[in-house]
Amino acid sequence: MTTGAFLDPATAPTHEDLGRVLGPRISSWDRLVEFMATTYGLDGEPIHFGRESGWSLRFRRSGRALLTLTAMADGSVHALVVIGPSAWGAIDADSLSPAVRAAWDAAHPYPDGRWLWLPLTGDEVIADVERLVALKSPPPRRPRARTAAKSR
Repeated sequence: MTTGAFLDPATAPTHEDLGRVLGPRISSWDRLVEFMATTYGLDGEPIHFGRESGWSLRFRRSGRALLTLTAMADGSVHALVVIGPSAWGAIDADSLSPAVRAAWDAAHPYPDGRWLWLPLTGDEVIADVERLVALKSPPPRRPRARTAAKSR
């Protein structure tokens, strides 16, 4: 597994830092950040996950993590979505892109859910991540105002 791009626990990365590491792949990051903002009214919470993972951007709703984005040292973006057992029956594996279907099939079914660690390799994968997040936590009926971002 590739390590995170931002390992210094004292300094959270800025959007400019992300742009330097991700290059054109920052569009994948931005698309999911915008999805979470417009659909759920959420700003991400920067969080340092450790020496190898480094900084990530976590989106939580009602105390539950919906999505975590991590910029990797190789310039890729990975998304983490944990799908709980109660939602497994609603997953139509045949409708998932091949990459996400393979990750779904390979994910061990833990009691708290299947942990899908997905490299954002294209629009199909990003659309699947959006669908999985919406399946995990249905979007509110009315658009939400953005919540205040935690310290960056």
